[in-house]
Amino acid sequence: MSFRETILNEALVIFEHKGIENISLETLLDDLEISRGTLLGIAGTKKELVQHCIQHSIKERQAALNQVLATTEHPLEALLQMLQLTLEEVYSLNHDFVQDLRDHYPLSWVRLHLYMRTLSEEYLKPLLQQSIALGYLQADLLPELVVRMFLSQMQGLTNPALFPANRFGYQELFKVVVVYYLRGCATPLGQEQIEEYTCRALAQ
Repeated sequence: MSFRETILNEALVIFEHKGIENISLETLLDDLEISRGTLLGIAGTKKELVQHCIQHSIKERQAALNQVLATTEHPLEALLQMLQLTLEEVYSLNHDFVQDLRDHYPLSWVRLHLYMRTLSEEYLKPLLQQSIALGYLQADLLPELVVRMFLSQMQGLTNPALFPANRFGYQELFKVVVVYYLRGCATPLGQEQIEEYTCRALAQ
């Protein structure tokens, strides 16, 4: 990983946990332990830094999705792992970070929405279709509806009125949002695979 990538990763972690507008440029430089001159070599403004962070994050997320496809044994396992990764990412976000992106960084917000569309169309829907074809999920299941339901739940998690910070634990959300929902859509073969995956995931 290059120095630039390291700074972008660290800056994004700070933004995700503290919000963007809540942190001054001076505080950010202190947290990153770099000078203003060093930052100028990466981004000319705070807004530009946010844009670079989001672009880099999307690139890393897609690489992680492709890694899942390359290392899992069957499409239902890949689907579960991708849903888990997405839930982990959303769960870790500070509500202020999401609100700041919506209100002050529209280009970055649009890029995140485009990434979610890519996740839906190029990864989740094909995996659902393959899982149905292989007998893991019910034959009459509508993949597009399942994806829309999941994305709707992810958006709901970023609403502080519905999900106050730290009100629900990650494992509780994982079981309700991913496991219980997919279990109801699964065949006996699929339910067996879901139980096996869940035991491994929650034991980590």
